[in-house]
Amino acid sequence: MIRGSRTAGALTFALLLTATAAACSSKPGSSASTIKIALEAPLSGTQASNGIDQFNGATLAVDQANAAGGVLGKKLELVRADDKADAATGLTVAAQMVADKVFAVVGPYNSSVGVKNIKTYLNAGVVVIHLTSNSSTNGEGYTIQPKDYQIAPVEAKAIEGFYKAKSVAIVYDPSTYTSGIAGQVKTALEHAGVTVVTYAKIDPNAKSYAGLLSGIQKKKPDLLYVSTYYPEGGTIAKNLQAMRARPTCLMGLANQDAGFVQAAGLAAARLCDFSGVPSAENFPLATTYVSNYKTAYGTDPGTWGRKARGRVGRSEGAHRTQGYEGLQRDNRNDEHRPSHREPG
Repeated sequence: MIRGSRTAGALTFALLLTATAAACSSKPGSSASTIKIALEAPLSGTQASNGIDQFNGATLAVDQANAAGGVLGKKLELVRADDKADAATGLTVAAQMVADKVFAVVGPYNSSVGVKNIKTYLNAGVVVIHLTSNSSTNGEGYTIQPKDYQIAPVEAKAIEGFYKAKSVAIVYDPSTYTSGIAGQVKTALEHAGVTVVTYAKIDPNAKSYAGLLSGIQKKKPDLLYVSTYYPEGGTIAKNLQAMRARPTCLMGLANQDAGFVQAAGLAAARLCDFSGVPSAENFPLATTYVSNYKTAYGTDPGTWGRKARGRVGRSEGAHRTQGYEGLQRDNRNDEHRPSHREPG
């Protein structure tokens, strides 16, 4: 569990560059001078901080690849695919990217989007390297992201073992990932003998959760587990700050973003621990990435930009080594086997 830290998404974009190289060399009749790679994420709306960080990380990877000569003599072109963290918009965006003849897509990020639109890409032969964690996207494309059934046991074990909580309140966003993992954590805790005193779905559009938290406070749980995205999680942290007696606060993975601090304020954000991975600057091999990101954008990299950058590299390398036909065949067959999880 990480207190107040967040990690990046650039690694995933490097993975996608690996795949991209395979297609250019042997695609029949391919004469285009550029290879289109889409970055699908919430680039606007309440989760824009997350999506913009991903796009920034991906841009750095594309610029680096193009500066080194591109992929087999062809330049990479990064295409914005803004799904606004909305499933219906995601379906429209996927159809647009297919019509635009993108070779690969980095994304989507949100499970609620991916469960609806990943098949649109796969059916059109587009290489998908996504960040969705809901188990229903197993076998659909490639991922370096752990799935909910891998995350939930770790979080439950930390709550019961590290925090030694005997009673827990759980609040969750009704979105696909956050509600799914909340249910799995609840089940695991109850199997471990932990009492779940509250299990409550929140309204993501609410301006305050003070009333809900006041009711939870009266039950005196040892720990509050918050399975939401960061706009709601930030509001919850801010509400907690106003309470005199409050339980230990553990924010689930989807809260991990710079936008959380913006929503909560720094003091309130520091009241909570986070389930997640270290910040980009804590990875020794990410020193150059962190420096380049700060130079380009004037701010620290966020949680998901590093993974986005890494996924592009994966696409490029596969493009160089496998060949278009083999890569497309692997992509079609992915629905029959587990998603690939890259090391790191």
